[in-house]
Amino acid sequence: MQLRILSILGEALNFGGRRMATIMRVSWLAVVLLLIVDMASVYAYLSVIAGRVITFAEVGSFLSAQQLLARYAAQGWSAHGEHMAAITAASLFVQVILVSTFMAPLIRMAGLGERPAPGLVRLPFGPDQLRFIISSLLSVVFVIVVILLPIMTTSFFVLKYIVAAMSQTMASFPDADSLHTIKLITAQEGLAQRGAEWVFGLAVPLVAAAPFVLLAWLVTFFHFSPRNRPNATGKPNGLLRAVVTLGIIVLIFGAAVLLLGEVFTQILKSSSAAGAGGATGFVSAPVNAILLIATATYLLVIYVNFRLYAYPGIAVCRRSLGLGGTLRLSRGWNIFRILIIFLAVSGFFYVLQIFIINSLLLSKLLPWVINLLYQAVLVSTKLVNSGVGADWVLPLFIWIWNGIKILANVFWAFFSYGVIAGLYGRLYRESEHIEGDA
Repeated sequence: MQLRILSILGEALNFGGRRMATIMRVSWLAVVLLLIVDMASVYAYLSVIAGRVITFAEVGSFLSAQQLLARYAAQGWSAHGEHMAAITAASLFVQVILVSTFMAPLIRMAGLGERPAPGLVRLPFGPDQLRFIISSLLSVVFVIVVILLPIMTTSFFVLKYIVAAMSQTMASFPDADSLHTIKLITAQEGLAQRGAEWVFGLAVPLVAAAPFVLLAWLVTFFHFSPRNRPNATGKPNGLLRAVVTLGIIVLIFGAAVLLLGEVFTQILKSSSAAGAGGATGFVSAPVNAILLIATATYLLVIYVNFRLYAYPGIAVCRRSLGLGGTLRLSRGWNIFRILIIFLAVSGFFYVLQIFIINSLLLSKLLPWVINLLYQAVLVSTKLVNSGVGADWVLPLFIWIWNGIKILANVFWAFFSYGVIAGLYGRLYRESEHIEGDA
């Protein structure tokens, strides 16, 4: 069963707009608390950096506080890393819990039509919220423990042994007529003298990265097996699938080395460690190996994340942490459809929030309207005060303008959370249909 991209996107956007009243009722308190937690975290960071408590009396504008944090964050992490990490962990912990309080009921509403419990002031936390948190974190934990940690550890030692092996000294006889003239050179220098730099610059990295490239190819090969493509027709051709998937993987890895290799080589050459390395091959070999391994890791991380993309919605709606139809939903070409859905939603959010709301409405159109109203009110007060404008007009409109900006972004938060919940709910129903067809 193929995922219908436009239908899924339309339903997610429709849910975020049509159910706005319910979304606001369920999430307003948690969203307000999220804003407070975010604000408290910024001032806590500044207090740690300054070595004393920073309050609104000293930095009255939250925007100014954010700008100060951006300027001195690196200094704070360098000097007070443990305290900064503790604030980050505590903030994330509270924010995850707050988000789960309204995302779980909204997902069940979108997926099952189950209306959230009545009440205006509610912060529910129970099994549904726990399932949402655990299922959302599962892909992160899986990626770190099962993919990133083994690959990073293996690649570290592989590169370490490559550099160690090629740094070993060996005897060289620069004068062929005299065996008494001996010069000690490294292995990579010996290869350079024989015109075989490609061994270290190309062959060694390929050998080092071969297991990772092979793993990426095998994952691609088995993912597009006919049994993972429900609408596949004709007799399976394993050889053709192997050649095509291998060609795609080779193109991806080759592009990574060609596009990024020279950049990383120049960066490595400019460092003191690379400067001591000597030959170009010595520099390019670790770079090429790192690029190949990093590309393989990146592909595997993306693959796992999109295979588990619908898992939070399925776990919450089924009230089970079993994978259920999660993997069936993203098998075959559907993984690219999920990728397109993700990119479309992300692009829509980015364009609407950055360009439409903040750059157009809040930076051009609404300021123009507010300024006209301000001038009109100011002129009105001058007419009744002998040509003197009232002192309360400017502070009032400053408060009104800041309130409009805050409300615009808060309403945008309501809408975006609703769209995500609608997307998870629709993907859950798609997984049910796919499992029913299996």
